[in-house]
Amino acid sequence: MKLTLTLLTAVLLAPLAALHSADAPKSAAKPNLVIIFTDDMGYADIGAYGCKDIPTPHLDRLAAEGTRFTSAYTVAPICVPSRMGLMSGKFPTRFGVFNNVYTPEECQLWMQQTTLADVLKASGYRTANVGKWHLSGNSSGHSGDDLGGFLFKPPHERGFDEFVGITGGMHTFWKGTGLARFKDGKYQRFDSPDYLTDFFGTEACEFIQRQKDGPFFLYLAFNAPHAPLHSLDEDQAAIEAWYVSPDRRKYAAMVRAIDRNVGRVMDKLQELGLADNTLIVFTNDNGGGGNNAAMHTRNTAINIPYRGHKFDVLEGGVRVPFIMRWPSQLPAGQTFDGIVSTVDVFPTFAKVANASVPGNLDGVDLMPYIKGEKAGHPHENLCWQQRVWVRPNERKPGGPGYPALFYNLAIRSGKWKAIKLDQPFDGTDDSPAQELYPNNVYPSQASVDKIRPEDARPWELYDLSRDPAELNDLATEFPEKVKELSTAFFAWQKQMPKPVPPPAATKTETKQK
Repeated sequence: MKLTLTLLTAVLLAPLAALHSADAPKSAAKPNLVIIFTDDMGYADIGAYGCKDIPTPHLDRLAAEGTRFTSAYTVAPICVPSRMGLMSGKFPTRFGVFNNVYTPEECQLWMQQTTLADVLKASGYRTANVGKWHLSGNSSGHSGDDLGGFLFKPPHERGFDEFVGITGGMHTFWKGTGLARFKDGKYQRFDSPDYLTDFFGTEACEFIQRQKDGPFFLYLAFNAPHAPLHSLDEDQAAIEAWYVSPDRRKYAAMVRAIDRNVGRVMDKLQELGLADNTLIVFTNDNGGGGNNAAMHTRNTAINIPYRGHKFDVLEGGVRVPFIMRWPSQLPAGQTFDGIVSTVDVFPTFAKVANASVPGNLDGVDLMPYIKGEKAGHPHENLCWQQRVWVRPNERKPGGPGYPALFYNLAIRSGKWKAIKLDQPFDGTDDSPAQELYPNNVYPSQASVDKIRPEDARPWELYDLSRDPAELNDLATEFPEKVKELSTAFFAWQKQMPKPVPPPAATKTETKQK
């Protein structure tokens, strides 16, 4: 009799159990994926990374609920190649890109790449880029052919179902600033109804709301805190530190606006019950712009304890804040010191989405390292080659002696970092130096070969575990380590195509009327 009652009970409860199972979230559901990308933010301008004068409670919460990386790097210390690396999972040098490039001729290899959005869209994700693109030229106006300012291959041709934001590299932040939106098969121009950072936060939240049944991929690329220093009065008033300069207060207010909108995105995910099944990566495109840069990019960002800023291959130019949060999968409050790169976002996202991963990526899947399934550094070496940018008190681009064809080189391996400055594209250990010591005058490209080999800039070597600011050059003390790292760098460099020169400027005559 007992067996009969048990069977009867099971039969009666089966439909209820099935109904409950249908209502429960499926553990195999693809995770939603979010990249939050800031622009020229300083490494030390977030509370979780040591900031004292800017309140960033939401970014600090993101770090507390996820993994904070302390040896994370961008692939380039400047905007365009850094975004190419993020979207492609490859070093932008593989496309012959060593600087900001804006023409189809310079971007031929970039236009052939499969993007992260391409891969996720093919795997069933709804994809959106909210904010800055900057990978199809540098115009912020209308191109005249419904491309809304894009010169070639706009976001909807690179895997994004939706786009709203700025097309070029920088923009004003005030209400009424001109933006573009992809709608009904073309790019429509409109004026921002709000302060730009808040408007991008609103658009991000509305996309999440629309796609709450998922899966979705959101690339939220703030153009803040890139110059110009435009911030709301109420955000400036909230910066309690009395000792900051007026410009630093404006910059801090811009960071506060970013933080506020990161909080809005986190709250929207929580409100919709999506937080546990959403992987968020927060990072920055390059080191902060600081004070020693051209006015169009100067922003008072602080990269302490690292030396250098945007444009530099020093740590201050390439080391970036990097946070990953996925409550259902990753431990909270964890710090990871392994060497990682922004190229790692592509394979990490593609793997967790069970999407097709191209076999030729430079990035690696970070999940096994974060979960403790693999030990050590995800990357044995990371290399950089960046075209030289002069400082504002030196030469203007295009002026006499402007070093357009010289490069700074760097490699990180374990605790070691080697740097070689002012080199021709394929510089070697005995290549001529860019710098002529008298009066700090740079030679013209035609005179480079006449410089004596003994004038060559040597490799510098730093132990980052003891000298994170790269102040104490140990090259003469450890010549074998210099040889090891320089050999590894040049082996990497030989894989890279030379940059494609921009089209020659054409002169047009205007007729007097």
